[in-house]
Amino acid sequence: MNNTRIRILLVDDDEDDYVIARELFSEISTWKPELDWVKTYDAAMEMIRTRQHDVYLFDYRLGLGEHTGLELLRETITTGCKAPIIILTGQGDYRVDMEAIRKGASDYLIKGQINSSLLEKSIRHAIERKRAEEAIRSAKNYSEYLVACSLDMIVAANLGLEITEFNPSAEKMFGYCKSEVLGKSIRMLFADAMESKQVTEKILKEKIFSGEINKRKKSGEIFPSFLSASILKDINDKEIGIVGILRDITERNRLIDQLRYNAFHDPLTNLPNRNLFMERLERLLEHAKRNRNSAFSVLFLDLDRFKVVNDSLGHLSGDKLLILIAQKLRECLRRSDTVARFGGDEFAILLDNVDDHFNAKFVAERILETLKDPFVLDGHKIVVSASIGIVIKGELYNRPEDILRDADTVMYRAKMLGKARYAIFNIEMHAHAMNFLQLETDLRHAIERSELVIYYQPIVSLATSEIVAVESLVRWQHPQRGLILPDEFIPLAEETREIDKVGYWVIQEACAQNKAWHDMGFSNITVTVNISLLQFQRKELPEQIGTIIKNTGLSADAFELEITESTVMESKGLVLEIFKELNKMKIHLMMDDFGIGFSSINSLKHLPFSTLKIDRSLISDIDTNPDASAIVKSIIDMAHTLKIKVIAEGVETPGQLELLRSYNCDYAQGYLFYCPMKAEEITSLLRQSKKYPSEKKSNITREFSPS
Repeated sequence: MNNTRIRILLVDDDEDDYVIARELFSEISTWKPELDWVKTYDAAMEMIRTRQHDVYLFDYRLGLGEHTGLELLRETITTGCKAPIIILTGQGDYRVDMEAIRKGASDYLIKGQINSSLLEKSIRHAIERKRAEEAIRSAKNYSEYLVACSLDMIVAANLGLEITEFNPSAEKMFGYCKSEVLGKSIRMLFADAMESKQVTEKILKEKIFSGEINKRKKSGEIFPSFLSASILKDINDKEIGIVGILRDITERNRLIDQLRYNAFHDPLTNLPNRNLFMERLERLLEHAKRNRNSAFSVLFLDLDRFKVVNDSLGHLSGDKLLILIAQKLRECLRRSDTVARFGGDEFAILLDNVDDHFNAKFVAERILETLKDPFVLDGHKIVVSASIGIVIKGELYNRPEDILRDADTVMYRAKMLGKARYAIFNIEMHAHAMNFLQLETDLRHAIERSELVIYYQPIVSLATSEIVAVESLVRWQHPQRGLILPDEFIPLAEETREIDKVGYWVIQEACAQNKAWHDMGFSNITVTVNISLLQFQRKELPEQIGTIIKNTGLSADAFELEITESTVMESKGLVLEIFKELNKMKIHLMMDDFGIGFSSINSLKHLPFSTLKIDRSLISDIDTNPDASAIVKSIIDMAHTLKIKVIAEGVETPGQLELLRSYNCDYAQGYLFYCPMKAEEITSLLRQSKKYPSEKKSNITREFSPS
């Protein structure tokens, strides 16, 4: 308080007392007192209302007036004055002194016993005490404000578990007024007596608790809440009660349940999705390993011709149909079984505790029979069927994924057998699947182990008998299984998405090899590479090919992509965009396997193909079958009208060759000319020729003739 100015008001009707007080204050050096003096009650109240003073000194007896110092004390406090008040008494009277303290005085001093040191100490202590009281009061008011305004429910109880505090949020949530619960047991708010006992005992024993509990409202309604509770202590660290903060988590739990439901259910049909199905299948599989007598089956179902419904009536109608089918499938099953939608038109069914009466065959037959009835959709009668693959029991399996894979595999067998039927996965199929799984593992390392090789089959000009190109044909030289042909491992590569790496490697190797042939002087050779549907659906394909051509140094017009007719028809949305990019790079495009798909003349008219390859199935009997011969001639004439060159694939007899020449077919490929060869053999074949590359050019390549 050094150098602090403290303004003091003395209320005393005796001037001598004022003089004494002034002298005493003059002796104080620790702070600078400023003393004001008034004689009467009214003058004092007038000064007090100005709130200009830090401390008040009131004489207990104010002369012959109507008021005493205690009355002045009471009135001063009533006005809201916060400054400390010290009562001055003429003689020590314990009862008077205690009454002054009870009514709010900070201290009392006996006039005859006052010295400057005592006066300074009393005023200093009074000011500090008042500040401390104000701080406590402020803190108390703040805490009460927080309790009152808190959105959380705050409930306090004493150690006897009697409620001592119940804030407005608690009143609103529970439906009780504060007066209704004060003094009553806190257990009345719990929904379950046993839970109430456990929670309160834990708080009293461990001094803290947090967790989800159920509470009961006045109406009897039960709601979930999150409770954080702890022991309440006083300033002496003595335990005096329990305070708990509760939050209603009804909405939170609803959202969690909704999110959990969404994570495990199909949004269209409300059936379980793949995640929930696999979770239940894994649980049954684990149970089957422990209990030999348990039996379950898995059915994998794919709708036949569902794409036709989507294409003809639109996706909205297709979605309505899926909802109706989901309902039908539910009706075919017991409540304990699971039917899930995996996406698209694929469904999976899990049958638990199957027996001779209710088994997988019975369910499959019931489903097929139910689906025979037409669905009425927006005025249209729609008939759909399904192909079903069945895996009975699961003792051969360790993983649910393997069961589902085999059910999917045998479903495709049912589809190939004519659709609208079911097929059952057997032990032989299981052995084949295990073999397939091992092959899948091996394929992932085939490139890095240099097990893939490329064979090249020449394409010959029928006008000049010259080699115009070589088709790149990938093979897998497996260390244990020997040479594996593309028909066996390319579908596997597509299924496992390894086709991207395999396809990229083939393009890179073929371009590098053709550049090597060009550097040897065989600069008119074009190399062609087949591309899969999955590769073609990647927008980055042109950029990848451009990078390879740039890195290998091969001329872009010495490289040609072979794209199957089915790939073109299934990827119409991407075809034009990707074709434009490839055309900018001057890369030729060939339609492969033409004649067995659904291409129209209009498709060829609008797509920039430079070459068309007729499928070998049409060439095989053109010299014995007039219909096949007529079809091939029509294709060649149509292509020439569109200024597209034609390659006949699979030419194996002189009769086929003679007819193709008479139809003015441009090129041929087949065992009548050359079988697929390794790169070194092609190099030797080219070197045998004594004739240099001709200057004649064609749309497919600059031609070269061997000896």
